Amino acid sequence: MKTYALLGAAALITSTASAAFTSLTVETAFHAGTGRNVYSIFANFSLSNDRILNCFDTFNVSGTMNALHTDNAFGDIDTDGDGYADVFGATGAWSQTWNSTAGIPSDSYVMIGSPGPVALDPGFTGPYVSGSIANLSGWYDSTPSSQNVAGATLKIKVMQIARLAAGAVEYVGRLNVGYAAFGTTTPLFSGNVSYTLPGIPAPGALALLGMAGLATRRRRA
Repeated sequence: MKTYALLGAAALITSTASAAFTSLTVETAFHAGTGRNVYSIFANFSLSNDRILNCFDTFNVSGTMNALHTDNAFGDIDTDGDGYADVFGATGAWSQTWNSTAGIPSDSYVMIGSPGPVALDPGFTGPYVSGSIANLSGWYDSTPSSQNVAGATLKIKVMQIARLAAGAVEYVGRLNVGYAAFGTTTPLFSGNVSYTLPGIPAPGALALLGMAGLATRRRRA
């Protein structure tokens, strides 16, 4: 019985050590030049040598992503085929390869580490898709190397989404992460994992919140 208990404990330790992916987290920054909130989505791992392979099976769970592009990779576009451009300005690619090595601070794009090339699965409905990422689409790096390793921070950036800061609604998306544990070539998968872009209350709602806070302070006084 003791032997079985020790074997069970060893199996548990091995399983825990190989459970490399832990979560998706979101970091937010404000880009003053464009008035946008820029959300960086990271895949987190438990080991510094864990490496990411791809992201896939994206899904828009609730809310609206409202992603904006800045790179203008294709310039003005004639989307209806009438010979005249009808999409202007902030229309660009989801692929970071259209951007500078570090990426454009106010742009929306998908990636796997930085710098590094990323390829889009056919699930993307077009190179200049704006607003959101099509359901069940994905991206990958066909030559994963040092930029795909978690490193000391234990995290790898997989996506950046820029939205207007004013009046943005809460958005929930999900995706599946493919990765490989250190020293192995067998791909592992996270399963569907959710991430949230927080909403920003409209000015009227902010005013009401302020009044509610003032009323609370008066009652306490």
